[in-house]
Amino acid sequence: MQAGRRVWSVGGVASRVQSLWSRAYATAPKPKQVKIKEPKLLPYQQTRKELSDRKSHLFSKYQRILRENELVILFQSENLSVSLLEKVRKQMHSVPFPDEDKARLDSIEHGQWTLPPIALDVARTGLLRPICRADPAACVQGLQPYLSGQVALLSTRVLSPEYIGKVLRAMERPVKSARDAIDSSSGKKAPSLLPVAAIVERSRLVDASGIPALTKLPSLPVLQSQLVGLLSMPGQQIAGILSQASGGDLAATLDARRRDLEKLQDAA
Repeated sequence: MQAGRRVWSVGGVASRVQSLWSRAYATAPKPKQVKIKEPKLLPYQQTRKELSDRKSHLFSKYQRILRENELVILFQSENLSVSLLEKVRKQMHSVPFPDEDKARLDSIEHGQWTLPPIALDVARTGLLRPICRADPAACVQGLQPYLSGQVALLSTRVLSPEYIGKVLRAMERPVKSARDAIDSSSGKKAPSLLPVAAIVERSRLVDASGIPALTKLPSLPVLQSQLVGLLSMPGQQIAGILSQASGGDLAATLDARRRDLEKLQDAA
């Protein structure tokens, strides 16, 4: 070792460099962790993101109404109180359901149907619109222009035209009484419950002008008996012709025809 000078070995240099690097790393400022704040959703945004339990229940209910009933009538309603709506339902359920349609309803449900054959539900257009838009049936999609304001759905599992006509007339009675009871000078708005469209067997959309004609159609059992009668008529006529051919009527007819031809030849 020379005087006044410090000699570093290779190992000492490496150790010195390692020590300096460790102290520099320990004293270096640590990077700050930036916290990303998630955007706060307002109450109306949260309801748009997912349906509540109540809305999910109604969404499924409206889907079943449109898919499982042979007839669904859409009503536009205004100023219907709860008590008036109960009176409408009471009048509606007072109409007797035909026995032949009750038997058909039991056969469809594979057992005795214990619930009322018809139902009236006040519906939310905000839930009905996406249901109608996504439904594969074109007639259900056609309900969208009518979905505004306050609406109600009248649904029945089996289509019985005469029964529906009686139900519609029964529903109108309490509404008419409540409308007539309002003094015109009071400024109160009269209640109304008007049918605007109907879906028939998920195959046809009928507007308000066609609903009265729909209620005058014969029931399904009557149509079936008429169809059987039409199909049996040609068979009866053929059977009558064959019965005549088996006797002497055919021979007499042919002999008369032969004589007529002979007279024509003689005259010529």
